[in-house]
Amino acid sequence: MKKITLLLFSLLFIGGCSTISHKNKEIQQFSKSLPEKITIGYIGPLTGDATVYGENERDVIKFALEEIKKTKLPNTDIEVIYEDGGCNGKDAVSAAQKLVNVDQTKIILGGACSGETLAIAPITEEKNILLFSAFSSSPDIRFAGDYVFRNSPSDFEMARDIAQAIIKDGRRKIAIITETTDFAKGIENNLLNELETNGIQIVAKEYYNSNDNDFRTQLTKIKAANPDALFINPQSGKPAGLIAKQAFELEIKSSLYGGNSFSDPQALNTAGVSVNGLKYIDAPGLSKDNIYAQTILSQYIKLYGKPASEWLIATRYDSMLLIADAIKYCNEINTDCIRDYLYNLDTYTGMAGTYSFDKYGDPVGLKYVVKEITDAENGIIKEL
Repeated sequence: MKKITLLLFSLLFIGGCSTISHKNKEIQQFSKSLPEKITIGYIGPLTGDATVYGENERDVIKFALEEIKKTKLPNTDIEVIYEDGGCNGKDAVSAAQKLVNVDQTKIILGGACSGETLAIAPITEEKNILLFSAFSSSPDIRFAGDYVFRNSPSDFEMARDIAQAIIKDGRRKIAIITETTDFAKGIENNLLNELETNGIQIVAKEYYNSNDNDFRTQLTKIKAANPDALFINPQSGKPAGLIAKQAFELEIKSSLYGGNSFSDPQALNTAGVSVNGLKYIDAPGLSKDNIYAQTILSQYIKLYGKPASEWLIATRYDSMLLIADAIKYCNEINTDCIRDYLYNLDTYTGMAGTYSFDKYGDPVGLKYVVKEITDAENGIIKEL
């Protein structure tokens, strides 16, 4: 699939704060001058339950462009065209077709949601367009194409790690309620495989559609199955909180677990005390020892307020600077060269940590952590 060219040099950039190490001497370096203006596309949820993630991405992209203008591409005007993917495949396809066929973009940032990215990938891949997601985590993205990258770990790792937490806690009968989206179904499939492999009984599986707000029918069936644990598996924070709250009101006594939708403040605000004690899997918090990350995050918060996900701010900011460095190296918008530049990163140290990309465009070196909500009303969460 992906062809890796050995890289042999290293370079330091962005004022010594972020570092790139490369293995390449054979990537062709082009002699053309960069155009005065570059157009990049963005696809993410700018409406719907996951809007907060799209808004955070839009803000941090604008923020990163200021740094790129100062330190990387000072003579190039970069325009980003923002399109709403709605956190679903249908809207994302419409957005991609517009960016590709009308705006003639060669680089697309997105999607935020896995359903967006998986729907976009066949369109971008056919045209050799670089697609870079900072938040999509479906395992299927690993095989989405040669020009597809992400710096968010896969749901496979997410499901494996939360399954191990459930097993470690001694839970033996599990129920799950899942939203009918690519992201949530990917989590479900990998979670259940891991649990069943370890002899854990699945006593109930219930589903609901996006935009549903009443989950009492499914939760009543789950209560009747008397599980030790209930895994709440939505696409975003609002339904996560509603499901937990309604489970609490129905007096479901099962221990609660969830995916990274519980990192969304909407989940805690909606659920309140009903999620105290809930354990969920999430990207790690930004390292307190990473002064670069803490500085950028502090600057971002001053401008835009606290983000729904610090991790998303980190991964999208990193992706912008990585793409800028690739463009600067290639000296034109040549997606073959940009693709190979990213494949051949030996290490990149940015906001999210130190990582590289494997032959599928997936990050190597970034891991999930299990967190526990100890006081939802005061937003107190601890890493386990």
